[in-house]
Amino acid sequence: MGKRESLPEVDPRCLPVGTRVGPWRVVGFGGLGAYGTLYRVVPEGHPHADPFALKLAVHPGDKRFEHEAWLLSHIHSPYVPQLHDQGSWEHTSGTYPYLVMDWIDGEPLYQWAARRNPSQRQVLELVAQVARALVATHAAGGLHRDVKGSNVLVRRTDGQAFLTDFGAGDYRGAATLTSKLLPPGTPAYRSPEAWAFLNAFRRHPTVHYPASTCDDLFALGVMAYRLVTDEHPPPTHPEEPGSQVWREGGSGPRPPSTLNPRIGPELDALILRLLAVAPAERFQGVAQEAAAAAEQAREAVSPETDSLLFCWGYEHRPCWRSPEAVRLSAEREAAAREELKRREARGRARVARASEPVQRSSFTRAWSVGGAVAVLALLLVLLVAGVPQHGHEVLGSVAAEGASVAVADSPLRASSGARTLRSWAARASAVAQPLPEEPLPDQRRPPCDKNGQTEIRGGCWYRAGTAKPPCAEDAYAWQGACYVPVSASRRKQPTAAPPQ
Repeated sequence: MGKRESLPEVDPRCLPVGTRVGPWRVVGFGGLGAYGTLYRVVPEGHPHADPFALKLAVHPGDKRFEHEAWLLSHIHSPYVPQLHDQGSWEHTSGTYPYLVMDWIDGEPLYQWAARRNPSQRQVLELVAQVARALVATHAAGGLHRDVKGSNVLVRRTDGQAFLTDFGAGDYRGAATLTSKLLPPGTPAYRSPEAWAFLNAFRRHPTVHYPASTCDDLFALGVMAYRLVTDEHPPPTHPEEPGSQVWREGGSGPRPPSTLNPRIGPELDALILRLLAVAPAERFQGVAQEAAAAAEQAREAVSPETDSLLFCWGYEHRPCWRSPEAVRLSAEREAAAREELKRREARGRARVARASEPVQRSSFTRAWSVGGAVAVLALLLVLLVAGVPQHGHEVLGSVAAEGASVAVADSPLRASSGARTLRSWAARASAVAQPLPEEPLPDQRRPPCDKNGQTEIRGGCWYRAGTAKPPCAEDAYAWQGACYVPVSASRRKQPTAAPPQ
């Protein structure tokens, strides 16, 4: 571990924009959770790179980050963010672990649903995607143990769901996170058998509830119930009113269609099966079967019968949606898609600019070598024609130079002049990106920070040390030096956000 920084004024729960965490630079605030804060980051030295999500512990040495790192590194699913890095951030108050994952530009599931009026097919697709994430989790030998709406993000650009926050998860050989009988999790999403275990072993504090895949599927059912009715099913805690429906042999919750008549039979049956009182009735705990059932239910809903799930109106009550809120959300989604297109276009442009020097250098190298051979051939002809009695001596002296130029598949000895041309062509192959005439779209404008920043052509730039052209990627050449643009986002201050 390196030397600890003296940063008593910096709070891990709200790092300023520009803070460096390992090889990453903070460029935005993502949100504050129960045990971690999310930041938008880019690799140090690459301000225009696509962002990543950095999750930083709010408590030193939090062991949940080890669990999450193990699970994310073993789970392979398009519905789970990919892990890219993990490390520790040194602070005067302790060592804070962090993880770096894919950045998902999206909204938590319930927040997404509150601002939209999805159809039954859309909801079934989301439930199927979360179930697919559980399929991959269980296949890796893990459990999530905290499936709920705030741990599912829906991407703005295409509506795809991602299961996140695996810190409460478990896997074979993992250390126990708590001394309590029940593992970490959210009470409203615990299965009836988990509470029954607590009651049975309350006087045996050394035992721990062995969560199973059936617990994950039950939590998925609670999430789906809340998604389509705006209400949770009756509480499963045995001491709360209404929990009697979860007792052995109980009736289970009311069908969600009794709270929202727009719910069709396929969606109704799927949710009730996930919320079965008996664990074995929840698809025998096989997430693959639950995902397949959700996908089959989605296909069973025809386009003609695929109605919107909620009523239109401006009243703040369950199963109603505001047309204005839905319109604004649609505009934000359209803006997100346009921004994605622009970002992809900028990426293609950078790749094209980077490939241009290679293409020009290939042409230049071919022209230079070909020109050298032509000049040499002309020189030999003139020498041989003008001094025939010394022709063989001239050829011998040329051959003695020891240089070689490839012409088709045959080598021809050349003079040192040809070697000089070839050397110049090799240097010319590394053509540097010239500094643009105007600031880049997301570049900081003056006034520039006096601490190392330089104003050039209306923008703020960092000089890349003593580097000289040709410059590295994302750097530009100007007056014999290399410069990197300063991101405009560095000027923004983070804003606090409530926990999700």
